[in-house]
Order: sequence, then structure tokens, then C-alpha cells
Amino acid sequence: MASATDRDILSDSVKPINYEISLYDLEYEGEFAYKGTVEIELEVKSPTKDIVINAHQLKIQDAGVSIEGAETQKATNISYDKVSRRATFGFAQEISPSKEVVLGIEFTGIMNNNMAGFYRSKYKPAVEPSRSVPKEGDNHLMFSTQFESCSAREAFPCFDEPNLKASFDFSIEIPEDLVALSNMPEKGVKDSKEGLKLLAWAFGDLEYVEEFTKRKYDGKPMPVRVYTTKGLKEQARFGLKNAYEVVDYFSEVR
Repeated sequence: MASATDRDILSDSVKPINYEISLYDLEYEGEFAYKGTVEIELEVKSPTKDIVINAHQLKIQDAGVSIEGAETQKATNISYDKVSRRATFGFAQEISPSKEVVLGIEFTGIMNNNMAGFYRSKYKPAVEPSRSVPKEGDNHLMFSTQFESCSAREAFPCFDEPNLKASFDFSIEIPEDLVALSNMPEKGVKDSKEGLKLLAWAFGDLEYVEEFTKRKYDGKPMPVRVYTTKGLKEQARFGLKNAYEVVDYFSEVR
């Protein structure tokens, strides 16, 4: 097996701790573009004037870094390496080692049709769809993500490598009659900074079926849901039964 020194990977001198991602101004036709911001809490382990991050098929408008709440230092240079799918932010002043560094980035992306990153999917609705459901030709659309193994960089700038794990806060602006879901806890209900390492989201004209685990977590059963496009939720019953049983099983053998 190849060691880390045999592979071209990001430096471990800058480590992400938490991402706060916000997506807005989504376009549901034409280029299917969207705008976004991400604030990444970082631990910088050694002095540096450059921060290298993964980004692919994104346009970065601005980037800046703040150390321990001080005034933001804007990047003086933003360069791209299309082969390695990386962006490098250069700063005039050296960034000192600290566990309280925040890298803020403004960017735009595309909800593509390649089933990678943040993408759109076509379907034929089984019942009358909600008013705001986007269409492309004769088909209706829903939107979701595929980040494995290294496609998160197509949705937002990030440290897109398995050894650079972090937690996530995520928000997205969508029409009020559509449903948004994520594998992160809802903000305000449960603290989202609990060491979760993976991120995914989806939205569309969705509904769900729900069961609860037999085992208790933090003193109470955990809800498990399976989502479908509207009108098809009963087809998810078998998957739901297996889902909550699998959660209990792997919680006992981990």
C-alpha cells in the first residue's frame, strides 16, 4: 500500500476543524448556477503565507483569513491548478501557527448533470408536484450531492481528502414548498459540531416514511427516515425496515 509520502496530497500543516457553508441565489434554469460562502475553522501548525485547498469547476471571487478574531487579511493572489484540482491563496503577511484561524471564501458553482459534486436529477412525478419544482424539458428536477471519493471539491472549496476530516454547518436557500435534507443535525435542535466527518445534502419535492431504532441513543430512540419524491413513499417501507435495524446492529458491533 502506498504511503502518504508516495501520493500527491495536501499538506497536513493546515487542518480543517469545521465548515460553515451557505448556498444561495440558486438558478433553476440556464446554467443552473449558485452562489456560496464557506468559512473554514482551521488549525495552522506552522507559519505559512499560502493555503492550498481543493476546488474544481468553481469560480472563487474572494478569500480572506482571520487569526484569533483579528481583522481579516485578504488574499493577494488566487491561483488554480486544474490538473491537481487545487486553488492556492497567497497572503502578504505570514499566518502564524494557531488553532483559531478562519478562512472565508466567496464562490460560485454549477448544479451539473454529471452525478458528481452538487448535481441535478430528472424524474417524472407520480402525483401533482409542488408549484416551485423546477423543470428541464418535460422532466421535473431534484438536486443532491455525490462527494465520494473526491467530488466535494466540485460543490464548495474544501480540504477534500479523507485524512483531513471536519464537522459541518450547512444552510441553503430554496423555495418554501420544497424539502431540504442533510446528513447533518438540524441547527438549533442538535449541536452540529459533534465530530461528524461526512457531508451530503439534497432538496426537491420530497416526502418520507419514518421509524425509530429499538436501541436508545442518549436515552431515547433515534428517528430514521427514508425520503422519496412525492407520491412514492410507500415504496420505501422495506428499505426503512432494514435501515433502522442496520443502525442498531452497527452501533453494537463498532
